[in-house]
Amino acid sequence: MVIGDAVVFLFRLAPPPPEIWEIRVTEPVVQCRLLGRFAEPDTLILIKFYTRPLLGDKGSAAWAMAMNLCQSQWDQLFAGAAPFSAASVHDYVTENCDEFPI
Repeated sequence: MVIGDAVVFLFRLAPPPPEIWEIRVTEPVVQCRLLGRFAEPDTLILIKFYTRPLLGDKGSAAWAMAMNLCQSQWDQLFAGAAPFSAASVHDYVTENCDEFPI
């Protein structure tokens, strides 16, 4: 949980499936990726984390599997509840959020 501090590395991943978000932890050297979905503004439910080497390059089969697993676990936990969806990152994170193009 992040309260009052800026979230620096938060990214919406390219679908399919839609509305899968990634938090990047880049320190220490063994990096990890936390995948989840927003239930509502300012409420990101993290489903699972992976080490970056396990996932490989973006678009790999491991990334696709991880994203699909995130969706299926969301469906099990919140049957019938769609994740929150909006157009801007500022709709998801309403305070202490700076958007930087990559």
